[in-house]
Amino acid sequence: MMLRLHGNMPTEDDVAAWMKEGSVIQLQVSETGVQAPHTMLVNFGSVVFAWLTPDNPGRGVDL
Repeated sequence: MMLRLHGNMPTEDDVAAWMKEGSVIQLQVSETGVQAPHTMLVNFGSVVFAWLTPDNPGRGVDL
């Protein structure tokens, strides 16, 4: 699943720590093709792969 993050952008170190610690993090996201951001709780203990890539300027980062 690809999510577009909105608001404060996590660093690669943040995401790596969340995965290592199995953290549940509240993020403002929108799915690809969906306009309005919404809150999603992500259980990073179940995430096995995260690819952070810059999106178009001003539109956030894809996770």
